[in-house]
Amino acid sequence: MNRALSFLCILFSVNILFAAPRIRFENGDTYDWGKVRNVDEPLKAKIKIFNDGDDTLKILYVKPGCGCTAAPLDKYNIEPNGYATMDVTLMVPRSPGIHTKSISFETNDPTKPETYYYLRAEFVPPLKFFPDSKIMASNLFIGDTATYKLILKNTSGEDFKIKEPQTDPPDVIFSNLKPDILLKADEDFTLEVKVAPNNIGNFSGKIKFKTTHPELPRVEIPIFGIVVGFKK
Repeated sequence: MNRALSFLCILFSVNILFAAPRIRFENGDTYDWGKVRNVDEPLKAKIKIFNDGDDTLKILYVKPGCGCTAAPLDKYNIEPNGYATMDVTLMVPRSPGIHTKSISFETNDPTKPETYYYLRAEFVPPLKFFPDSKIMASNLFIGDTATYKLILKNTSGEDFKIKEPQTDPPDVIFSNLKPDILLKADEDFTLEVKVAPNNIGNFSGKIKFKTTHPELPRVEIPIFGIVVGFKK
């Protein structure tokens, strides 16, 4: 009887000695929103963090990789076979393409004392700009009019109209945008912009318009430059 009791005590001590937490994220180590068209509002998701071990999992530290990501947890100590919920918020940059952000964790999991979770989204805007979504106007001169061109491509898969085009400042920037221009699916429009500055120094302005596409209510094209002097 004493030997059996001693064996059970030893076995129990061994189990305690080797008991350990094991962290596991729901759906692997990445949450992927896939293709998104509207990035005016942050993307949100709830991610479960499981403890598959036989000791309490302690989340010691959580750090999003950038200020555009938030990842609060509802609890930081997770019992064996339990889970915590992480409320993820991601503000996707406005540049087209795939964007990946990371969240780092420090835990008491002996196999993963430091681990990472990844957030992924591909921004596919309804309207693409070539060569860029802004105009850099260098070496402007008073008394001269500089001309720039941007190609606007409708990538939304449906027709929409451009509404209420405006330039700011209206007495310096001019464009060939007119109200109710129909931009058909997969069609290009060459935007021509003219800048006639009045003052020496840093220059900034913009072209803005609305569209009838539900995912593209407003568009702004910034213009930056330097006015270096008078035209000779």
